[in-house]
Amino acid sequence: MSALEPDELARLLSEAVEPVRPSPDAYRRIQAGVARRRRWRLPAYTAGGMVMAALIALAVVAIRPSPSNQVVEPAAPPVMPTNYTAPAVPGTAPVPGRSGQGGGTAGTSGGAGSASHAPTTTVTPRSSVAASTPTTPTASPSQPPASVSPPPGGLDSPQLPTPTAKPAGVNDIDGDGRPDTVGVAADGTTLQIEFSRDNQVAKIPLPAISAPLNSAVVDIDGDGFGELLVQTRASNGVKSYALLRYVSLDQVVVMALPDGLALSAGVRGNVATGLRCGDHVLQIASGTSTDGSQFTVTTTTLDLTVDGLSSADTASSTVRLPTDTSPFVASCGALS
Repeated sequence: MSALEPDELARLLSEAVEPVRPSPDAYRRIQAGVARRRRWRLPAYTAGGMVMAALIALAVVAIRPSPSNQVVEPAAPPVMPTNYTAPAVPGTAPVPGRSGQGGGTAGTSGGAGSASHAPTTTVTPRSSVAASTPTTPTASPSQPPASVSPPPGGLDSPQLPTPTAKPAGVNDIDGDGRPDTVGVAADGTTLQIEFSRDNQVAKIPLPAISAPLNSAVVDIDGDGFGELLVQTRASNGVKSYALLRYVSLDQVVVMALPDGLALSAGVRGNVATGLRCGDHVLQIASGTSTDGSQFTVTTTTLDLTVDGLSSADTASSTVRLPTDTSPFVASCGALS
């Protein structure tokens, strides 16, 4: 091998170490490769994502327990309230009320005792009053008249007619603006009310009715329908009364008082009672004495509502008879 010339050796060394300078054609080939990789990148990513999602779904299905392996606890039965229904009392009867939803049930109450049968109300045309014979309940002479609580209702009840005025006029029970007629049947224990609204007659059996008839019509609650007070008996200076209320067309019921109260007026030894009709209330006075002269008086104020008579207030006082004005009288309308 012949030795290289110094110039030839320098040229070869320069070509070996000189950086490669790409040509324009090489740039074009590089850009084309980059573009090809960019076009395939998006489809590849999409396909990879779909494959990954499918794998995840398969994993969820594979590890999810089957319905047959699930334990379902049965639902506890609902707790139903226990409602006690009192047994029916012989002699009671449903009474139509002031509410279109139904009537109440007749009952008995009183101060010293109660009647053996609850009164019911029947309505017959005027022409058949004389020919009909009502059933008379039996009662002890010492017992006050039987009474029943009027069922719930209201002035907007479809069973009630529309009153012409509030309060009701003189002797107007049915609220038509004209007086109604109150009488006693031939048996002496059946009260008859002839309504001027439609000439119908309501017959209400009572344990007793005083003779001659002593009654008064007072619109205590001011609803346009008059309440009827009837004296039932008089014994040893004490008069007993029944309070009747108009509850629907041609229907009246005898109202019940709270326990321990009685509709009576008078003085018997060291015990005395009285009643007074006030502004939308009924007041019952009960007095006791040790000498028959000075009485300790308890006055109970009763509200007359659609549900009946309810105790609203109680007051105490002292009176000396005959010096002071006696509260032991019946002071209601014509009974004053």
